[in-house]
This record gives sequence, C-alpha cells and structure tokens, in this order.
Amino acid sequence: MNWGWRIAIFYSTFVVFMIGMVVMAFRQDFDLVSDDYYEQEIAYQGRIDQMTNASDDGQKVTVSKSDNGYDLAFSEKAEEVKVHFFRPSDDTQDFKLEEAVVESILPVSSEKFAMGKYLVKVEWKANGKTYFQEQDLFVN
Repeated sequence: MNWGWRIAIFYSTFVVFMIGMVVMAFRQDFDLVSDDYYEQEIAYQGRIDQMTNASDDGQKVTVSKSDNGYDLAFSEKAEEVKVHFFRPSDDTQDFKLEEAVVESILPVSSEKFAMGKYLVKVEWKANGKTYFQEQDLFVN
C-alpha cells in the first residue's frame, strides 16, 4: 500500500467520524430552563423585591425530611402559597403545588419525587406582603 492510499483512508475515516459527531449532536435533547424564559427575565426585579421582603421581615421556609416525604415549614401563617419543585436535569419530573392557606407546615409526599437534585421555589403572602425563597433539595 503506497502513501496515496493511506492519505485517502485517513481522510475518509475523518469524514465518517465528523458525520457521526454531527448526527449525534443533532440527536442530543436540550431542555430550556423554562418556556417563558425571556418574560421571566423582564419581571425578575419583582422577584428580587420578594426575596428582599423575606430577608427584611425574617420570613423563611424550611424544607425537612419527614416519615412520609418532606415538610415545608413556614415561619407563620402563609396565604396563596405556590411551590415549584424544579428538577434541573429533567423537566418532566418538575411539579407544582398551590395552597390557599398554610397554617405552619405543608407536607409533600415522597411519591412525587425521584432521586436527585431539586430546586424548591416557594412564593407566598403573609402580612400583606409577597415573599419568595429558593432552596436546594437533594432526594435520596
């Protein structure tokens, strides 16, 4: 085999490799963080104000493991509670909860969770103000 054939084989192998990489790249699934990302970005100042309210007023939500799942403990009575359990690795495992009034603890069943990391986003009202908090949750 002379050098001409070796060059042809090398370039042919390279082209097949590159075509394989392009096909593999097009088959990759990329999930957006959310479908309305740009609208959320524009309204983010309101979210910053809610986080500031929570910090200034000492409002906090604590997520803890319980026998049946997880408990979200509010520092006082909360109204219009919206909880988004955001799964960064797979958006099909996200879920949301909404409650009109929570006295102190909101239980969440462990059946709703898959093993892995969740970002718990909680928005609620108390004392006429709106609050927001984000917290990581690792489910074993």
